[in-house]
Amino acid sequence: MATVTPSIDTAIVGVPRLIWEEAATGDTLTPYAITSQYGLSASAQAVGTFGGAAVILQVSNDGANWATARDVLGDLISFTTASYSEFTTSAAYIRPAITGGTGDDVDVILTLRGCNSV
Repeated sequence: MATVTPSIDTAIVGVPRLIWEEAATGDTLTPYAITSQYGLSASAQAVGTFGGAAVILQVSNDGANWATARDVLGDLISFTTASYSEFTTSAAYIRPAITGGTGDDVDVILTLRGCNSV
């Protein structure tokens, strides 16, 4: 079991893209503190080998108590196959969690958009 910290791709100026790579059931996926207004418009994508695993997108305001994020239609964000979802959040922290798989190897990619000025 590993700790997976997101890499931050800033190839698109002002739009952080977070990538938790090669994550699996039992790994600890490090949360990301959302700054500015980057959660105003966001997307999540999960790709890789799922091996029966579920990837759940979680949010928190205190970094200790987590809830499953909801997409723009109000549905819980959970992937059991390669998939994509759009959402908005004002939470302070965000992270994926992976449960229930064997032999899983998943990349979770979040793109956060928002306004840099207040």
